[in-house]
Amino acid sequence: MLGGELHTQLVAAGARLAAAGLVHSSEGNLSARLDGRTCLVTPTGSVTGRMHGAELVKVTIDGRQLSPRATSEVHMHLEIYRRRPEVAAIVHAHPPLVIRMAAEGRLPDPEALDGDEVVFGTVRGAPHFEEGSLALAKAVAEALADNAACVLLDHGAVAVGSSIEVALRRMLNMERAAARSGCR
Repeated sequence: MLGGELHTQLVAAGARLAAAGLVHSSEGNLSARLDGRTCLVTPTGSVTGRMHGAELVKVTIDGRQLSPRATSEVHMHLEIYRRRPEVAAIVHAHPPLVIRMAAEGRLPDPEALDGDEVVFGTVRGAPHFEEGSLALAKAVAEALADNAACVLLDHGAVAVGSSIEVALRRMLNMERAAARSGCR
């Protein structure tokens, strides 16, 4: 897929997350794999729901060429891409009902959905580590080793997919599953 199209899709995904109430202000971050060596990530400090394509930052997946403008969670994205070459996109958001469920010791269950949606599979929890840290990046990548979604304790959720749309729909569906599980 062409980089310009990925820019447009990442910007639109950020706007959809904000419209759904899963990110506020500069919360959350997104990325998309450009090829086997590079990806686009959202910039640090940008308003996720009002980004512009020109703001997105190109980084190397091996981490050798990182921009100080890249999201503070860039290491998490890169670690996932390194461990999961089939992943084409990553969405990290702060879905309030999913976060509330996790605080209650529960995780969203795809069985709560109708079955017509892009499901997220088993959700695993990732332990709490400092935001932006290498420890958090490794914990999240480990939690996503063989599934498409995880909850970062006290820090939101991450969904991966074969496209930006698939990763985004998984995130939206995690929040829907939390709502249908009685979490309010």
